[in-house]
Amino acid sequence: MRLGFLVIGCIGVIALHVSCSSTTEEGVCAQLQVEIEQMEQSLLAGGEDVDAVLRAKMMQSYARFANACHDHEFTPEALFRRADLLRSAGKYQEAMTQLRDIHDNYANYDKRSVCAFLVGFIAEVELKDREQAKKTYEQVIEVHPDSEAAIWALQSLQNLESTY
Repeated sequence: MRLGFLVIGCIGVIALHVSCSSTTEEGVCAQLQVEIEQMEQSLLAGGEDVDAVLRAKMMQSYARFANACHDHEFTPEALFRRADLLRSAGKYQEAMTQLRDIHDNYANYDKRSVCAFLVGFIAEVELKDREQAKKTYEQVIEVHPDSEAAIWALQSLQNLESTY
């Protein structure tokens, strides 16, 4: 009989721990999201020029949010914004890697096809790698045929061919 109470007690403690850790995680995610929103407001208030220190802090905050809150609905958007900051900082390979990761790991993200397109766009415009851009645009059309990104990719392919 004691064993039964012990097992039930242990199950209760485990359930309480899981419930508390879930609540703690939600609190951490909410706090990180508030910090991100405050930094974004500072960025918007600053005008056109992005302060390099603020950009670095924001990239870190987006990454911290994604690491702490991997399954949160805001995570792919945070990573997308991080990729945009990486690109604007001239870190093109890192931006492309981030965009590929979003595309490959967040199948339900509404900007998934845009992530794929942007990999090709960065290859074409920033890295001047026409072959990489062409391959990527072709993949966008194949994987996301009914998306707006596929239309952009087709237009980009036509532009590449006409300027070759």
